[in-house]
Amino acid sequence: MRIALVLIERTVPGFNQLADSLIRTFNARITTATIDFPLTRSFRKQRNQYDGELLLKELSASPDVDRTIFITREDLFAGGLNFIFGLATENKCIVATARLDPRFHGETNMEKAREIFKDRVVKEAVHELGHTLGLPHCPDSRCVMAFSNSIDDVDSKTREFCQDCSKMIQQ
Repeated sequence: MRIALVLIERTVPGFNQLADSLIRTFNARITTATIDFPLTRSFRKQRNQYDGELLLKELSASPDVDRTIFITREDLFAGGLNFIFGLATENKCIVATARLDPRFHGETNMEKAREIFKDRVVKEAVHELGHTLGLPHCPDSRCVMAFSNSIDDVDSKTREFCQDCSKMIQQ
């Protein structure tokens, strides 16, 4: 599988670790890029957030790869949800790191925050890429495909697919 890992505007801590994790998890070849993309059309002033559905629709998947994953540091929402950690369509997905950052939740120990942040970004990237491969949310709360309604849900799941989800990907 070929995956394009695309940063929108700003770098993200742990970017190299994320690429390495995606290589191992999906046995993928990774290309990386940073793009300047005008997010203003998707910004909703009344919410002080970006519309993730509109943003993902406007972003173009890389043509020479199987999947494209976009990483943004902005805070996204979709539909009636207060926020989302990510969103996926058939061949592209986006991960919003704003609420994955422990500082958003009051963490002040920067060294600890950096490691927690990296782990969360990997989990959500694997999760969203799993959706692009047709995986639904998993009832196993430890599976990376478990739905995350809160940051505690993200922290309690692993970076790995459960046995059932692994089988679905291999079919």
